[in-house]
Amino acid sequence: MADARSASTPYNGHVRLLAGTASSGRPVYEVVPATLVEPEVYEILGSPGLATGCAAGDRIRILADGQFEILTRGGNLCVVIYPQSPLADGAVANLRAAFDGLNAVVESPVDRRFIVVTVPVSAGFPEVEAAVMGWAHGNRAEWQYGNVYDEDDRPLGWW
Repeated sequence: MADARSASTPYNGHVRLLAGTASSGRPVYEVVPATLVEPEVYEILGSPGLATGCAAGDRIRILADGQFEILTRGGNLCVVIYPQSPLADGAVANLRAAFDGLNAVVESPVDRRFIVVTVPVSAGFPEVEAAVMGWAHGNRAEWQYGNVYDEDDRPLGWW
């Protein structure tokens, strides 16, 4: 939801990132926790579920329209999971258990329309994929990386 403030104006430790455009043509923003590191440079503290291209730990510069540029990567993968229906507490606990040994953080909005997993790239792509695919299969969910591919599905290669 847009308002009169600039997209880059922080709100109590948060920033707005451009997540896309609604069918009405209006921009769609995602608010994520961040800290101001230096003028116009923020460190993302929680991986986004809608705004693709960054993860927790990344340092970014946000443009006036909410687009952002990555200045430095924080070394984390962002995995976004889309369940077919909101998940019960037990399913989320099982997801956390699937990522237990990978030093991951599993987060979700209250309505659980999606889940975001932030995991160090050092955990390894095969291990991350095994954890998420094993869990997703039994929970009727789809998933994708939020910061591994560009808009044309080409690997970004930052790792």
